Amino acid sequence: MEKDTTRIEAFSDGIFAVAITLLAIDLSLDISDIEAHHSLKTTTADELEQRLMALWPKVFAYVNSFASVLLIWMSHHRMFKLLRTTSNRLILANGLLLLVVASLPFPTKTMGEFLGTDAQKTAILLYVGYTVVIAMLFLLLMRVITSSKRDLLLPGISSKTITGIRQGLRIGLLLCSVIFIITLFVPLMGLALSFCMWVFWAFSSTEKAV
Repeated sequence: MEKDTTRIEAFSDGIFAVAITLLAIDLSLDISDIEAHHSLKTTTADELEQRLMALWPKVFAYVNSFASVLLIWMSHHRMFKLLRTTSNRLILANGLLLLVVASLPFPTKTMGEFLGTDAQKTAILLYVGYTVVIAMLFLLLMRVITSSKRDLLLPGISSKTITGIRQGLRIGLLLCSVIFIITLFVPLMGLALSFCMWVFWAFSSTEKAV
């Protein structure tokens, strides 16, 4: 029995919203550390400024992940605009993607905690590795969408549109994989390049289907 995509889109949007919310939870000052040394009321402006500056790894990780989740949601929305119905295979492929998206706060927090330490390479590899997995799962989702003789697609979706989306996803996976390899040797460069992937995904996500 065929269904429309309303429920799966609503469920997916809820997961994206939760993921973004969880990203912000770690953005806070540890006042217990301050109170261990003196009363909170005696905290000076210089001390507060120093502690705020020390939060920059967490802020960087949050901003990067927030943008990533936003662009993932845009790409997801664009792909589901092509559909007229769903299937069990589509639900499972979408679920795998959401599984990784929902757990993105984990590598984000890990990178925020260990960036600037001796363990930053492992933390960055974990974070960049997540982007590779997400790119792979997007490609899998697109494969499911366009399989079954295009039975899931709306009438009138051109082959040019499908080809364009596929090519964008393949290029994205290739770039993420190359960045991961670079991260193995130069972690901070890999992280910077991962940050720059915003531009690519923003362009891919906003391209209009024709």
